[in-house]
Amino acid sequence: MNMKFLLIGLLLTAALSPPAQALKPAIDQQNFTFGRYHKTTTEESMQMPIVRYAPADGSTGYVDLIGAVHVGDAAYYLDLNERFKSYDSVLFEMVMPENAQVPSNQPIGQSSPVSMLQNGLKNILGLAFQLDVIDYQANNLVHADMTPQEMRKSMDRKGESWTQMIFKLMREGMIQQASGASHMSNGGLMLALFSGDTQTELKRLMAMDMVNMDDAMDALEGQEGSTLIAERNKKALHVLKRELANPKNQKVAIFYGAAHLKDMGQRLIDQFGLIPVSVEWVDAWKIK
Repeated sequence: MNMKFLLIGLLLTAALSPPAQALKPAIDQQNFTFGRYHKTTTEESMQMPIVRYAPADGSTGYVDLIGAVHVGDAAYYLDLNERFKSYDSVLFEMVMPENAQVPSNQPIGQSSPVSMLQNGLKNILGLAFQLDVIDYQANNLVHADMTPQEMRKSMDRKGESWTQMIFKLMREGMIQQASGASHMSNGGLMLALFSGDTQTELKRLMAMDMVNMDDAMDALEGQEGSTLIAERNKKALHVLKRELANPKNQKVAIFYGAAHLKDMGQRLIDQFGLIPVSVEWVDAWKIK
């Protein structure tokens, strides 16, 4: 008899418990820009977002998209290292063999052409290089990107080449310059070079251009999606699905370049049933 009343009590409790509160999207996914130039009367910076995606029914667990910029203030990367400690799993981008060691503080001659370019940029702008500061040896960091072989195979399948992608970006850059949308054009670069503080002026111009790259990314992606963005995002979310299959992973982050996040966020909505519920902006470059 006691067991009967206990079961009735449990059923009544479940029936009377309020349902989880449905959440509303915090951003317009299609029109949100995953990066911004922020200026007030006292400060000026380029900021990257942390956008949280959670189940629309308000149930537990979430995935944070953390926008990355590959050269930034050392304080920005140190802050991210601390934030990463609060996650069960942090998925990161890097085209490299599985289980390979993440390179850091490499001599310039041993770096890839992209890393050499980024190192040169950090020196010009007085910034730090992501690979030199982020703690990729932390136990909760998980590689979630293509291997070089996977990337090459995908590009071959799509008929892509690095030359083709660079040409598309250059063409879009010329369109922006012709329209006056690029801050580096219209004499901006020359004024920066001959200003009293070239480093600050270059950071300002580059920040304003970097957060306005959606048209360039759309041109690169085309109708079918590129290996550089769409296919790598698919690989990252394949790893995400694997991580979420572990019930211990309730707090997950994806640390990827900001150019990836519009497509990636839409995939979280369409394929994982999540919605963006909050946005936090983090200073990546303090300009002033």
